[in-house]
Amino acid sequence: PSLDLLNYVHQNIYQPEQLKALNMAAAFNVSSTYISEYFKTKTGQSIQEYTMAYKVKLIETRLKFTNMQINEIVYEFGFSDASHLNRLFKKHTGLNPSDYKKQFKKV
Repeated sequence: PSLDLLNYVHQNIYQPEQLKALNMAAAFNVSSTYISEYFKTKTGQSIQEYTMAYKVKLIETRLKFTNMQINEIVYEFGFSDASHLNRLFKKHTGLNPSDYKKQFKKV
């Protein structure tokens, strides 16, 4: 895909409103149908699937390398609550965030 398009997603990951197809289309001066189809053709994922996968990768990084609490991650990524984050994370990784984090704690 266009590097500009991926950069746009990465730069706006904390602003979910900007990652809606309609807003992305406006930013690139194309139709929302075109941008959705183009994205799926180039990445094999919908914009929403790609965005969620990228968020999960960022959350994994927070859990591995920082001492951030789950509620801080919930706030940073704009989840409605911890259970929403837990469901999404478990769906993508098979583990809830707390169990994931425990794997990387030094003994």
